[in-house]
Amino acid sequence: MATEDEPKALPRQSPGPGRRRQLVVDAFIDLVLEGGEPPTPEGVAERAGVSRATFFRYFSTLVELRDEASARVVERFPEFFTIPASATGSLSQRIESFVDSRVGLHEALHPLELLMRAHAARDSTTADFIDATRQVLADQARRHFEAEFQSRSSAQRDDMMATIAVLTSVESWQQFRQSYGRSPSQTRRAWRSALAGILADAPATIRGRNGARHAT
Repeated sequence: MATEDEPKALPRQSPGPGRRRQLVVDAFIDLVLEGGEPPTPEGVAERAGVSRATFFRYFSTLVELRDEASARVVERFPEFFTIPASATGSLSQRIESFVDSRVGLHEALHPLELLMRAHAARDSTTADFIDATRQVLADQARRHFEAEFQSRSSAQRDDMMATIAVLTSVESWQQFRQSYGRSPSQTRRAWRSALAGILADAPATIRGRNGARHAT
């Protein structure tokens, strides 16, 4: 029995509307990451600890929820969208840190990444977000390997950047892991080797179809 000198326990407060909305978004993200499939509104509501009516008070469709989850995932997992010690160290060290960053991103978030891409063809908001995210990741790579890019022509830099982006994309990750059965460590090793070739010091000179020689 509490005495007059003991503090009284404060009543437990329920989360406010803003927090409940965030709980719904986080529940959606967690369920996708755990199961790889889009959950039902009922499943999301149950996971978030809210009623079905509350779910639809915030989101009229799963499409709206998915669009908000796209932005929320960057807030929740900032460590997967950065490169530690960016642009520092030897080339081999920078390749290793870059590949580790991308492998970490896809290993943790690929179910959500692939779900977003599956819906991008029919949802312009999702498509725009994916394009913006790709641009952010491409800009990271440009800064990280700026020393190697400086000696190349504009066309060569664009080619290298596109190749690096495709090589380390979630679509590439999916093919390495699912189509070819490569483990994360094997995928990491293959990406490091490929990047070392792409970023080699001297661009090779090849003969084109018309017989002209040009730098690759």
